[in-house]
Amino acid sequence: MKKALFWSVFGLLLLAVTVGGSEFLASFLTPPWPAYELRPIVASVSNMRQIKTLADKPKLIPYYNSWGLKDQERAIERPAGIHFRSVFVGDSFLEAPFSLTPLSEMVANEWAEHGIRDSEAINLGISATGPPQYYYRIKAVALKLKPDAMLELFYSGNDFVPNRLSSWSIPPVVAERPEPSLLGAVAPHLDWLIVNRLGLSEFGRNNKSIPNEFDTLNAIAKKPLAERTGLLADHYKKYYYPDVSKAALEEVLGRGGAAFWAPFERTDDKREYLMGWLPANVIDWELIHPDWPAPMTDAEADRLVDPAEIDATASWLMGAEKLAAANGVKFLLAVVPLASVDPDYAAYWKPWPRFYSQNRRREASRRALLAELDKRGLHPIDLAQDLQGVPGTYRVTDGHWTDLGTSIVAKRVAADLARMRAGVAPTPRPLGQ
Repeated sequence: MKKALFWSVFGLLLLAVTVGGSEFLASFLTPPWPAYELRPIVASVSNMRQIKTLADKPKLIPYYNSWGLKDQERAIERPAGIHFRSVFVGDSFLEAPFSLTPLSEMVANEWAEHGIRDSEAINLGISATGPPQYYYRIKAVALKLKPDAMLELFYSGNDFVPNRLSSWSIPPVVAERPEPSLLGAVAPHLDWLIVNRLGLSEFGRNNKSIPNEFDTLNAIAKKPLAERTGLLADHYKKYYYPDVSKAALEEVLGRGGAAFWAPFERTDDKREYLMGWLPANVIDWELIHPDWPAPMTDAEADRLVDPAEIDATASWLMGAEKLAAANGVKFLLAVVPLASVDPDYAAYWKPWPRFYSQNRRREASRRALLAELDKRGLHPIDLAQDLQGVPGTYRVTDGHWTDLGTSIVAKRVAADLARMRAGVAPTPRPLGQ
C-alpha cells in the first residue's frame, strides 16, 4: 500500500511539474490575452500579403488589431467619453474577411451620421465558430469589457448544434478556447498551443490544407474560358477526389458555364474569389453523396427539421442572454438568413439543385428556431425581414454579405442598439413580416 501510494503521489507530482513547465514554455509561444482566448489561429497580415491573388487589391488585406480582430485597437477599460459600449459576437459575418467595412464599423458610422459619437461597437467576430464559442467568448472576454449592450449574430447556414448547453457535462481534455477543457482549466496557453499546432479547432478541422490553393484556383479563373473547367477538374481530382473520373468532375463543375466564372472576372471591389471548400461542397452534394437528403420544396425541408437540434441550439442562445442579464448587460440576438433570400444568389446556383437544397433546408430550421425562441421569450431580430428579395446583398459564391447587405443590416442593428442606449427596448416585428 505504501509503495502504491508513493508512486501515485510521485506520478501526480511529475504530471503537475510537466504540465506547469509546459505551460510556462507555451506562454512564450502564444499570443497575449485576450487574443489567445479569441482565435485558435493567429491572424497574420503578413501571410495575407503573400497571396499573389490579392496583390492588385491591397484594400482587401484586412487590418487586425492586437487582439487578433478585424477592428480598431480597443481597451479593456472603457475609454473616457464613451457612454455606451456595445460588443458584437459572431462568426465570419462579423469578421468580414473579404469586405472592406465590417458590420461593427458600419454601425458606428450610422450612429455618427445621427450625431451619436459617444458609443462603441467592438467587433469580436471570429470566422469558423458557432454558438458554443459565442457563449464562452461572452463569458471569457466580452463581459470583462463591461459593455452596456451585446449583439450576438447567429448564422442560419452553419450555426445549428446537436448538443445542449449543460453545466453538468464533463469537458474534453483539450478544446478550442475559450471552450472549457480539463487542460485549459490549469494550462490555458498549453491548451491553445496544442489546438493550434494539431489543427483541432473548428477552422482547422474543416479546411483542407493545400499549399497555395487560393492562388492556384484564382489563376485558373484568368485562363481562357474553354480551359477552366478542365483545369479545375484536374485540381479536385488530384487533391480531393482521386478515385472520381475527370469527366464526372467536369460535368458537375461545368454546369454553370460562363456564368459560374463571372464573379471572379470582375475588376472592381465587387470581385469575388474562388476558395477550395466551395467546389468541394458542390461536388460532395451533386456527385459523391446521393444519399444526403436534398429537399426540393419548402414542405420537404420543413419535414427535415430536427426538433432536438432546434432545442439544443436555442439552449446556447438562451444561455447567452442569461449570461448578459446576470451581469446587467442588455442583449440583442440577430438571426442571419441564408443567401438564398437574395435572388441573384438563387439564380447563380440554379444548375446545382442538390447543393442549393441546403439553403432551403436551413431556412426551414431558421423559421423553426425563431418560433422556438419566441415561445421562450427571446425575441431576436429576424434579418430576413430586411434582406428578403433584395438583389446584390450577398456574395453569390461564399454566401456572405456584400457591402450593400452589410449596410442594410447595419441600419437595423444601429437603430435597435440606439433604442437600447436611450433605454427603450427594441420592438420586435411579428415573425414572417
